[in-house]
Amino acid sequence: MSRRAVAQALALALLYAVMVGSFHPVDLSVGVVLAVGVMRLFPLAGLPPDLHPDERWRRMLHLPRFFWALVVLVARSCTQVLLIIFGRNYRADHAGVVEVPMGERTARGVQVSSWVMSLAPGTVLLELDWERRVMRMHALDASDPDKLRQQQENFYQRYQRAVFP
Repeated sequence: MSRRAVAQALALALLYAVMVGSFHPVDLSVGVVLAVGVMRLFPLAGLPPDLHPDERWRRMLHLPRFFWALVVLVARSCTQVLLIIFGRNYRADHAGVVEVPMGERTARGVQVSSWVMSLAPGTVLLELDWERRVMRMHALDASDPDKLRQQQENFYQRYQRAVFP
């Protein structure tokens, strides 16, 4: 293990200890085991992208726009979920599973898209099918699957692609 990986594992273990509210050696040991497991499950999360400095600055300039679009997406999704819950026309049979193509997303882009998908209320990522290059998500209102796919693709193309391709 590199020094960087050891530092990341220790940082995650300390975060675990703070979350459980105990620095007992057993809790710290459990935190280290969990940290190593998380680092093995999500190997791309700790690797910085190998970018030219100009590209790094370009992405940083687009980051505020991405975060603002994310805030707007979450607010709109909250409103939609409230309308589904308290609206008179809610039908349970509108909920369902929709497959969203990964398209041209890189592995990191798929991770960020998955996170965005699960962060927005009303949708949650169920599975990543790398062989078919499909993200399977559950939506409270899946009555129009093509519209959901288009919304995911539009968010990626307009806001995410410039920062996390």
